[in-house]
Amino acid sequence: MTFIKKGEWSVPLPKRSIALLMVVVLFFLSVTAFAKPSKSYDLVIKDGEKVMTLSTSETDALKILEETDCLFNEAYGDTLDLSEFKAGVDGSVIRIQRGVSVSITNYDGSTYAVFASGTVKDAIEMAEIKLPHGASVNYSLDEPLSEGLEIEIYGAYDIKIIIDGAVYERTVSGKTVGDAISKVDLGISDDDFTRPGENTPLMNGIEIEIIKVKTKIYTVTEKLTYTTKYVYTDELASGKTRVRVEGQNGVREITYKESYIDGVLIDSVVKESKITKRPVDKVLEVGTKANIKPSTTPSTTPISDLAVPSYVNIGANGVPTNYKKAINAKATAYCIPGGITSTGEKARTGYIAVDPNEIPYGTEMYIVSADGKRVYGYCIAADTGGFVNSTDWTVDLYMDTEQECVNWGRRDIIIYIL
Repeated sequence: MTFIKKGEWSVPLPKRSIALLMVVVLFFLSVTAFAKPSKSYDLVIKDGEKVMTLSTSETDALKILEETDCLFNEAYGDTLDLSEFKAGVDGSVIRIQRGVSVSITNYDGSTYAVFASGTVKDAIEMAEIKLPHGASVNYSLDEPLSEGLEIEIYGAYDIKIIIDGAVYERTVSGKTVGDAISKVDLGISDDDFTRPGENTPLMNGIEIEIIKVKTKIYTVTEKLTYTTKYVYTDELASGKTRVRVEGQNGVREITYKESYIDGVLIDSVVKESKITKRPVDKVLEVGTKANIKPSTTPSTTPISDLAVPSYVNIGANGVPTNYKKAINAKATAYCIPGGITSTGEKARTGYIAVDPNEIPYGTEMYIVSADGKRVYGYCIAADTGGFVNSTDWTVDLYMDTEQECVNWGRRDIIIYIL
């Protein structure tokens, strides 16, 4: 027999009891050692636009979020959607909708800053604002919230609208007079205007007068003058010309809108301008055949009618004494009586056509023929030459008549850049 000592007494312990105790201990050890672990399952966490998959045995949604470091804070407007979550079931979904900071201005001027998720309606409820009867909001109540959204609530106001002496009483909700007239069906057109102005804040009892505007729309036609292009040929004697293509004027249609109050014109605007017929350029062949007596006597009188600036000194030889540089070039001539240059200037002698990539608009020059027999004079780059993509001529000099263009022909020149 085995003994265990207890105090000063020795107590006998039967062998059978010891064996029974060992069986119990072994049973609990086996249960602990071979206990079946909790079953894992796969789920999806959708945090705004972020999607995360997770395998877990946890069944509490908040604890699952703690495992993933997806912090959830109701104080910042975060909301949890567990409509698709079933603990322990594969394919379950936990949705987190993050709150955003929005501001709300109530119709009485009070303001609120709240964190909310969902829609404009959710934000208003979060701020514990009760919409009064007839009130309106600057966004649809179903509008999704976004960071920094500014929500305005407008009260309902009793107003009077006066049209041609008739008074109409209405109750409308809005912020301004413009909001009010947009919500009433009284035949108010976009051309009419109000007194007070459309940006005036609404208030109870405000009287809004509608000033009716009558409009008149009409269309006029405008002639587009054709230009003349010159083609030089040695098939004709110098000074002779021949028409290759007859010029045709074009047509532009301009539609005007005029506004009247009590028969008095208050405004006129161009509603539309379109070219219904494009002009056809006249093409004139100019003879260059040598040994033909010129049609005019060479002259040293300047052709340009632009006055020479006081800072330009013309020497005894007829050319400037002060200039930045001189360029040996070639020049043709053109005329478009009554036309407009590329820079908007009315065409006249002195405003010449250039390649603006080589000679910028506004460049001041003084031009003489290389042989000194013709002087174009002081001029300004104001138009684009038709020669830019077709010939190697440097400039195109404006003349008042076609005959002057023919007389000039094409010449070697010297350009003095002033």
